[in-house]
Amino acid sequence: MTMTAFLQPSARIPRGAVKVNGVLLPGWISFDLDNNNFFSADTFHCSFSGARLPADRNAAWFSQQQDMYVELFIGFPQNPSAYTSDDLTSWIYGQVDHITIDPIANTIEVDGRDLTRVFIDAKTTQKWPNQTSSQIATQLATSHGLTPAVTATTTLVGKYYEIDHVNMSDERSEWDILNYLADLEGFKVWVRGQTLYFQAPPDPTKTTPYDIVYQVTSTNAGPKANFEAVKFTRSLTVSRGIQVKIRSWNKKYAKGFTVSYPSNVKTIKVGQSTVGAGGQIYSKTVPNLTKDQALQFAQKWYSQLIAHELKIDGLTMPGDNDVDITSIIQLGGTGTAFDQQYYPDSISRSISFDGGYEMTISAKNHAPDSTVIA
Repeated sequence: MTMTAFLQPSARIPRGAVKVNGVLLPGWISFDLDNNNFFSADTFHCSFSGARLPADRNAAWFSQQQDMYVELFIGFPQNPSAYTSDDLTSWIYGQVDHITIDPIANTIEVDGRDLTRVFIDAKTTQKWPNQTSSQIATQLATSHGLTPAVTATTTLVGKYYEIDHVNMSDERSEWDILNYLADLEGFKVWVRGQTLYFQAPPDPTKTTPYDIVYQVTSTNAGPKANFEAVKFTRSLTVSRGIQVKIRSWNKKYAKGFTVSYPSNVKTIKVGQSTVGAGGQIYSKTVPNLTKDQALQFAQKWYSQLIAHELKIDGLTMPGDNDVDITSIIQLGGTGTAFDQQYYPDSISRSISFDGGYEMTISAKNHAPDSTVIA
């Protein structure tokens, strides 16, 4: 059921399920998870009632575990009285970091991270001579037993440096490498379940947005909305305009240079006492780029910075499986500049027998009048 149909409410009967090491486990009390777009691992937390656990999965069994994997499901099965995990949506599959046992309350709690952690925790100095970004992403996914959902790319990564091979002699995490490659290609990289995704972000012109609706009424009952709470924030620093500068040194041409984008914005330096004047300058040094590559990098970084101009925080509403971290959110009805499209930063979901199924969303995007006009 979509939550945009709030004018014609109907009963919601959400259901949840928990798998531990691939086996459905009863006895859970509640669980919550956070799917994020912050270049970090998704996280989860689950509570069990010791009295409701099977005898072979009691506190003694939990206390002896040295490695554990948890998968959390939420959904709206057609038959809420008879369903399996196949009738629900898997929102996270991850490895447990901590097991906490409370003998007084007779509860067991586990928390952990999704399989993004295998890339975050893996450091490497490996070089990938003359390979494409998609080939590297596929190789890293399969090395950890994940299924690659990778869009093919054609440019050799070494071409981005204008040198013979990828220069990654310093140790860094595989996740940093994947995000760096995704940034070069204009892609997004994320993990869901046991699959690594390395793909282009959704196209707003081709994606049906998820509607967040606020509706003013003429009655004394007050406004209507398909959410419970929300806060909007606008960054005036970004609204006044910004400029990014990329400094680079290309090994092949042995020449340093600086690229600015946009080139015609009125800027001020941080701390300059010119009231109301101009925008702010952001600078970064990125080695081994050509001028064209530096300009592309500047444009992408600019887009990331202005995406912080308008924010939605604490958007709390009944849980809905129709919205995900890759969705586009359309806010409407407030009569303010915030009525536009947003991209989720994080979606936190929780389900319990007492509180039902809820979610909280944070999202961001830039105002239409902040877009650079060529």
